[in-house]
Amino acid sequence: MNLVLALLLLLQATAARPGVVTGQLQTREGMPAAAIRISALPAPPPNIRPSDGQNYYAATAPASTALTDAQGRYRLANLAPGRYFVIASVFGYPTFYPGTTNPDGGTVITVSGDAPVVDSINFTILMPPGGRVSGRVTTPPAAASQEKAILSGVVLGELLETPVGTDGSFTFGHLPKGSYLLSLFPTPPGMPSRPLQVGETDVRVDLVRPTLRTVSGRIVAPPRVVRRVLVGFSTERSYVTATTSADGTFRAQVQPARHRIELGGLPPGYTLGSARLGTQDVSKGVPVGGEDISGLVITIADPPK
Repeated sequence: MNLVLALLLLLQATAARPGVVTGQLQTREGMPAAAIRISALPAPPPNIRPSDGQNYYAATAPASTALTDAQGRYRLANLAPGRYFVIASVFGYPTFYPGTTNPDGGTVITVSGDAPVVDSINFTILMPPGGRVSGRVTTPPAAASQEKAILSGVVLGELLETPVGTDGSFTFGHLPKGSYLLSLFPTPPGMPSRPLQVGETDVRVDLVRPTLRTVSGRIVAPPRVVRRVLVGFSTERSYVTATTSADGTFRAQVQPARHRIELGGLPPGYTLGSARLGTQDVSKGVPVGGEDISGLVITIADPPK
């Protein structure tokens, strides 16, 4: 009896094993295509083509997505048994495996309980000619920060991301010609998106990480108010929330600029009473320059009686 139960459990585990599709993507020049989004899209039943229309085939969301690594490799995981198109997409230009921009010409990959792992789905991405985008962030990211460079179209319809290396370098590979915005994530305070234009030649973009200063101080208010209040520092380009302790002390890292103090979470009727650095009134803005600032005192005014 125990043996039968063990066999049943083994069969159930095997049947429930999720599918995986792996492969490598390359450019027309035979180079690895790094940081390209790969998707597994459910395919229609046999004898039905995508071009047959919604009456026969309703397009659905991808079942799995992944980004190619520096060698162009990808891994699409957690796929249920079924039929899939494997697609490489960059800003509206799809390539269907094994190498066509027409979904009717795409080869269907079948994931089954008997063959849950499908390897070596290798193909070449097809895109209009365009240069490669790469660059470096001055001052490399902190260890284990997992910082990413994010590239988007000006209309923000699609995003492309790639890790920032320990030396601050990043690369997106070849891209279609057009206008883009380059950002970092997490976004450093005071670092707006950088516009760039991609043509037929390669583009290098160096991003200067702002030097941050620490602003610290304390909130003067009844304890029940201190527990609720959020302190923010804002400019036209950034908004930073301070880390506040139960005793009302706070600290934040901001870029050199004049920062407005913004308070959130205040109970009804409570307002900013004053903000002072020593004898200086900074309620209209805290000037942050080349040094850290300490001793900022923010006083919360009680509701009018």
